[in-house]
Parts: sequence; structure tokens; C-alpha cells
Amino acid sequence: MRLNPTASRRVWHCEEDTLLVNAADGLAIVAKRARMNYRSCSTWMGESLFPLWFLALILLISPFATAQTQPVTVTVATDGSGTDLPPLFLGLSYEISMLLPREGRYYFDPHDQALINTFQTLGIKNLRVGANAVDDPRIPIPQEKDIDVFFNFSRAAGVKVIYSFRLKNGDPADSARLASYIAAHDTDALDCFSIGNEPSFYLPTFEAFFAQWKLHYDAILKAAPNAKFDGPSVATKNDYALDLANALFAGGHLVMASDHYYFLGSGRAGEKDPPATRSRFLSNSIHGDYEKDYAHLGAVLTAQGVPYRIDELNSCYNGGAKDSSDTYASTLWTLDCTHWWAAHHILGVNYHTGESVGRDGGFGAANYAAFVHQADGHGFSMRPQAYAYLAFSQGAHGRPLEVKIQAAPTFDFNAYAYRDRNGSVYLTLINKSYGDKAQPASVSLQLPPGTGSGAWQRMDLIQKDQDVAAKTDVMLGGAAIDPQGIWLGQWKGIEGGNSGNLTVQVVPASATILHFSRAK
Repeated sequence: MRLNPTASRRVWHCEEDTLLVNAADGLAIVAKRARMNYRSCSTWMGESLFPLWFLALILLISPFATAQTQPVTVTVATDGSGTDLPPLFLGLSYEISMLLPREGRYYFDPHDQALINTFQTLGIKNLRVGANAVDDPRIPIPQEKDIDVFFNFSRAAGVKVIYSFRLKNGDPADSARLASYIAAHDTDALDCFSIGNEPSFYLPTFEAFFAQWKLHYDAILKAAPNAKFDGPSVATKNDYALDLANALFAGGHLVMASDHYYFLGSGRAGEKDPPATRSRFLSNSIHGDYEKDYAHLGAVLTAQGVPYRIDELNSCYNGGAKDSSDTYASTLWTLDCTHWWAAHHILGVNYHTGESVGRDGGFGAANYAAFVHQADGHGFSMRPQAYAYLAFSQGAHGRPLEVKIQAAPTFDFNAYAYRDRNGSVYLTLINKSYGDKAQPASVSLQLPPGTGSGAWQRMDLIQKDQDVAAKTDVMLGGAAIDPQGIWLGQWKGIEGGNSGNLTVQVVPASATILHFSRAK
């Protein structure tokens, strides 16, 4: 049985039988049958107008009445290695064509309060512009007026910008001219510059790439001597990032090495079998791909002291996969993926999004877009992936902590933890089981010894039907994000939770965010 999670709490009694509905708290639905007196129960149903067929459905086919609860133990380490989560960790990536006006209007309008609200509500701190459009000769290069409007938006939204210049058939002198303008007017909102997009596709050796890239780098530094850079923004041949760091990081101007990932492969391939694609989104086997890529690049750069950022990332390339990248499955995948990389102490991630993205040799609508303009042009329609950013921002504060999980190896469950500077601990518990294999998780939490007493709160990420194929009706903390980018979700206190040990239930296809604040 699945009930509306916004429904109020109701308890019906029939002698010794109890039906408890508590979906408002995101808890499992419990149906317990014992002895039932026919006459009293019939009277009860008549008085309560409770449908007989509904009771039969609960007692006979409710998956939560029959599904086996999976026991999980989550143990949080005493302290985490490394530093706090970088302040610009969570970012978005857009095509640079989004800086150009359409029908006299700018997308990044500093007066568009709905877009500003959306960025701030979701916790977006970094904004990279470039992608396929930056090297596409069909796309005009933004000029000073376009740049002014864009950076005024970035200030209003409170984000720092990674700004890209054209490399493929680009003019180093023109890159230098525009970089000089930005350096003179917008350094307060600038993170760094980038040159080109995925250059290994058209410059097949590092030597060929570096010869072209360094012409722009040198020209920009001559025009703006304090310029900082991100590079090489490759999607294949990730060794370019290692080679570029070896060549330039010691000079102090290359401040991060970067690459791109679309871990679920081709969008068009993913559309051939959406259920199978959604299954891949929600399987923990995807962590093996993260581990391999991190070991090859991220871990090597970290050992060398070079900050590493995935400055373009999403599920499936070529705009994502319809009926997978635009579903609630993508919410749970994105939340898990973002926490995984945060736990590995990289500098940050930029999820590619926008009204139009590079796909299939041109540009078109993105299935993985986090939000898009409503048809009437007023405000935004929030797609499922937006809720992953929101949930991450609510549960990622301070230093990532090591977490040990004891669970059945086939149970797709993950947990992540952070400790902020006042000693509070945040945990995110993700139950990715769904459909015929949906299983509630009973999670026993153990914070480090000596944590002391305090108070627990929780916030639940759900889709109202626990349907991973759904494209609407996602909520966090009991509330959706409205078209103006406003979210009024709330934390709820957990009764009886006053120490570092706690047991909570996490329903299938959901995530629970917990906050433990120590007693003062």
C-alpha cells in the first residue's frame, strides 16, 4: 500500500487490531492483524466510512505489510580526515550560449527573483559556463554587455563563476580582451577562467592540446596577470589533467584540475529500456565506476596537493535519457553521487543543466535539467533532480566523516555523515530499493563514543508513491519547491532520541536526513 505522505496522522482501532498510518513522517506503514470481532469491526467500518476494499488491500497485498525489513548498522567514525566541505562544492554547469539574449531577454537576469531564489534554495555555490557551446562556431561569443548582465546575476545569486573561452579555432587575443574586461569589473564574482571544452575530442594528444591551450593561457595572463585557471575540462583521456597539473600547477595560476563524467553512459542508449536504465541509476554497483575513476585521477591529484573538480557531470550524456534522467530515480542517484564525491574530499562538482544543452550534434532540451521555465514564463518547474541538490545542501555541513555500513550486500543502501564546527552531526541515509524488491530499512546508528546527550531531528526525501519512474510529486521535509524557488520544508524532532545511538526506519525509494545537536 502507498499513501499520500502529506496525509495527516490517523490511527484506527478495532479491538486488538491497529492500523497505523504515519506517512507524514516518512515512516513505514504498519498493518497488524490479530483477533477481530466481526460485529465490532463492522460497526467501526460503518462509523468511520473506511472502505472494505481498502482494508482488504492493506491486509492482503500491502508490500509494507509483507516486505522483510532490512537491518542496517551505521557507525560514524570519531573524526574525518581532511578539511571541511569546500564552500563552493555544489555547482551547476551551463552552455555559454545561455548568456546570450533571446527575444531581447536574458536567462541569467539579475532581476529574475525566481531564478535567484532557486539557486539559493538549492544551495548552488558555483556556476560554470562553457560546455559544447563554447567551442561551437555556430554560437556567438558573449560580449561585454552579455558579461555584465551575467555577472550581475551571479552576484545576486551568491555564486562564483568558472568562465570559459573558446579554444577550438579561438583567438587568443580575443580571449585576453574579454578576460581583461572581466578581471577589471568582476573579480568579486569570479572563481577562475577555463579554456575550451572536452578538447581531447579534437586535439588527440596532450602535446597538441597544450600547444593550443597555452597560447590562450599566456595571452590571458599578459592581459590579466592575477588570472586563475581551471583545466583541462576533458571527458576522455583524463591523463591530460595529470599532465596539465604537472606542467603548470607549481606556477600558481592553475588552481584546479578538472574533467567530465556521465557515469550512466549514452542518453539515447538509456532510452531503449528505461526500467533497466533506472535500475542502473539505483544500483550500488555504480560505486565501482566512481572508485575506478577516482583512483586514476582524483587520488593521484590529491596526493600531489592539486585541487580536483568535476566541472561537468550528470547521468547520461547527450542531454540525458528520457524516462530515467528526468525521473525520481535521478534524484536518489544524484544525492548518492554528490555525497560520494564529497566524502572523497574533492573540490566540487558542477551538474550540467539548462533550457538547452549540447546533444546529438546540436542543441536541445535536457532530460536531466534540474529546473526549466514554466510554459507561461513565470517561474520554474522543478524537476526531480533539483531535490537532490536541496537534500544535499540540508545534510552536508562541515567535515565529511568516515562511515561504516553493515547491511546485506544486495541491499542498495548508503549512508554519509558530516560534523560541523559546533559539534553537530548530520547523516544522510539513502534506501534505493524499490518496486518488487522494495524493503524498508531499520537503521541502528552509532555516533562516536563520548558524543554525549543531545537532540535528533529528521527530514525525509520522498516521492508520494515511492515511484522511481515518477516525474512529479517529490518533496523534502514535507514540502515541494514552488515555481518562485521557495521551499518551506521543516525538520521534525525525534521523540526519545537524546543520545548518540538511535534506530530509525527508512522506507524504500527515499532518503532520510538526520541532525544531531549536542546539549549545551
